[in-house]
Amino acid sequence: MTSPQRTPADEPVAPTLADLLDAPGLGLAVPDDVDQDLDRPISWVHTTEMEDPSRYLRGGELVCTVGISLQTVRDCQTFAAALTSAGAAGVCFGVGDRHDAVPPALLAECRTLGLPVLVASPDAPFSAVSRYVAESWLGAEIAVARATNALVPELLSSLRRHDSARQLLDGAGRILDCYFLLEPDGVPREQDEGGDDRVATVAVPGLGTLVWIGRGEQPEAALLDLIARFVRAAQGERDIEAVLARERVGQLLSLVERRMLLPDALSQLIEWPGFTADEVTCSAWPAGAGALLSMALPDALIGDAPDLCLMLTAQPFDVTDDLSLPSGHSAAVAMTEIGSAIAQARIALDLARYRGGHVGPDQLSTFESLLEQLPLAQLTPFKQQLIDPLAEMDRARGTQHVRTLRAFLDANCSLSETGRALYLHTNTVRHRLARIQEITGRDPLVHSDQTAFAVGLHATARDERNPRLR
Repeated sequence: MTSPQRTPADEPVAPTLADLLDAPGLGLAVPDDVDQDLDRPISWVHTTEMEDPSRYLRGGELVCTVGISLQTVRDCQTFAAALTSAGAAGVCFGVGDRHDAVPPALLAECRTLGLPVLVASPDAPFSAVSRYVAESWLGAEIAVARATNALVPELLSSLRRHDSARQLLDGAGRILDCYFLLEPDGVPREQDEGGDDRVATVAVPGLGTLVWIGRGEQPEAALLDLIARFVRAAQGERDIEAVLARERVGQLLSLVERRMLLPDALSQLIEWPGFTADEVTCSAWPAGAGALLSMALPDALIGDAPDLCLMLTAQPFDVTDDLSLPSGHSAAVAMTEIGSAIAQARIALDLARYRGGHVGPDQLSTFESLLEQLPLAQLTPFKQQLIDPLAEMDRARGTQHVRTLRAFLDANCSLSETGRALYLHTNTVRHRLARIQEITGRDPLVHSDQTAFAVGLHATARDERNPRLR
């Protein structure tokens, strides 16, 4: 069976100003008694407080502002002329911060130049407008990414439940909104009478052919290969003896980590040639990955613990992205240091879950990894006192203090680099940092306070990815 040629996805349709007005939850409006061209397409959303942001515009942007720099008639004229010359789609003016209403001079100049104006109330944050436009442009890509991110945890959970291959494929089909068949080799699939199903296939060694059937966007070949590996692993999970052996190894390694069992005792309880090696490497993987790892690395010692999967290897191996799983890896250690290697791999896995990909020992001697090892309760005061007030202000007024602070720290506290990253003038960055100091009492330009803000942002990120700990 051959797969049909893939056709390009339909081009995304640019949202218009009218679409924003009709979008539920955005809360945008238009000035009274103003006839405007609301059918203009929006290429992107650009937030600025510059009087002349034209050099940062490429055409078609909806320019959002609260009018900090628009204090005089001349300011308003310069701003409207700059947007018109750059081909902006319109202005979204946020009221309730610096102005209780759109400045009459700005409305008059925009009306003269034919530049549409939308009004955002204090409870309509610019971030919601940006998100709406971004998802309109990238809706298909976002849907695929969300499906992929949801797929791997579901497949791992299926393996932990010891589901059959059919149950695993049904779960994958629900997430990807399609259907999978697993056909024995040599058995062709009969085409539907309608003839409009799109199919794609991938071989599953020893089991047959995995067939994807759908009417939407065909999954990438790498995604189909990933599902095929999970199918093989699910079939392997029917080997109860192998499952119980991995669980026993996981229990013993957990005891070694907690110092309830001496590493030397492992060789007396488990048969594994690697115990004779001078050094071993430990890696930690998400729970449920044991069957996959057993197929990929048959010479490794693999243990399924309740909360993660542990693996010992006697030979260095190249970690690839083939399994599409986060993993953490220790340095090579003597057998007597297995307990500390397991702890190191566990920390690296936590960091890999946050970053994505794989984290090795060279990445553990960082400020970020140190924070990852500390209990969240010790970091929470930094979040509550430094980040939460900024986030609350952003939600209430549509400002971007948290985003600006994060960009400033990511830019090594360079005002010019922060301005380039956010498409803002350096003076605007200075103004926002000054507001952050007013709100929190800590100065982002002082090194010790920069460290405190970095801790607060890290705690916020950990809190968001671990909602059960709130």
